[in-house]
Amino acid sequence: MNAIGRLGRAWLLALGGMTVFTSALAQGGDRCPPQAGTPDRQLLMQAQQQAADRGFLWRISRGGRDSFLYGTLHAGQADWFALGPRVEAALHRTGVLALEVNLTDPSVLQAVEQAMNRPAWPLPSALMQSLRQAWSAECLPVSDLDTGPVELHVTRLAVVRAQREGLFPIYGAESLLLMRSVAAQRPVVGLEQVEDQMQALLARSQPEAETLVREALKELAHPEADKVLKRLVGAWNRSDLGDLERYGNWCQCLTTASQREQHARLIDARNPGMADAIERLHRDVSVFAAVGALHMIGPQGLPALLQARGFVVSRVF
Repeated sequence: MNAIGRLGRAWLLALGGMTVFTSALAQGGDRCPPQAGTPDRQLLMQAQQQAADRGFLWRISRGGRDSFLYGTLHAGQADWFALGPRVEAALHRTGVLALEVNLTDPSVLQAVEQAMNRPAWPLPSALMQSLRQAWSAECLPVSDLDTGPVELHVTRLAVVRAQREGLFPIYGAESLLLMRSVAAQRPVVGLEQVEDQMQALLARSQPEAETLVREALKELAHPEADKVLKRLVGAWNRSDLGDLERYGNWCQCLTTASQREQHARLIDARNPGMADAIERLHRDVSVFAAVGALHMIGPQGLPALLQARGFVVSRVF
């Protein structure tokens, strides 16, 4: 999968370790990506004045109980930092917020930190130099490349590129849902463990790591890369499920065997485990499950998997 296709996981990691991903940007004037401001009362009030439903929401019902699936983007603009009326109503009806990982659990943040400090597969010197050049161009400290998996470094580049489009993890739907749930004392749980995500995200061999980095840098340098990101964001902002379902046709991220294998491992292969977790939770309580939108499409998407398990699944928007 290319860097754009890997953005979802990068945003998730940024939510879990914001200081690691974004606080160390060097001062480089106008050429550096913008930084997010702290969500304060004024920002919340301004966003609330133009609150609208974005993303994709399904109601799933079984055993006389309703739960909800919400397809998210993992990052957002400052003026999106408010829940739309139908998302607000659905969240209010539920007894637990389920995210891909539980960001209120200190052990989760520790696991993310440990993942970022794992030994790296070595890269050919020319490829490492290309990574360093791309890193420096985004005002990131080159010394950070001395530790941690190279696969996480290229996803960090993707996060910074998204910042140039005004998209920040701190303004993402998960961040707002988490803040609202903590304030309401609504329990927060994770559908996965960080280790599960790392197994899907990280390379399993040196050649695979080299391929992932090479393809990611190539895609980030492609003149169409920003257009792909903007189309993905636009589909989410408009709740355009049809365009999202055609993602594989326009993302330019499923053209090689390695890209298709990585996509299957990163998206489809994780869905059954998350469906298991949602099904278990639903037995006892109404669940609001917020998961990256790409996990919602196709025959292996969460709505289809849960429908096959006997849930009545209906799209709200």
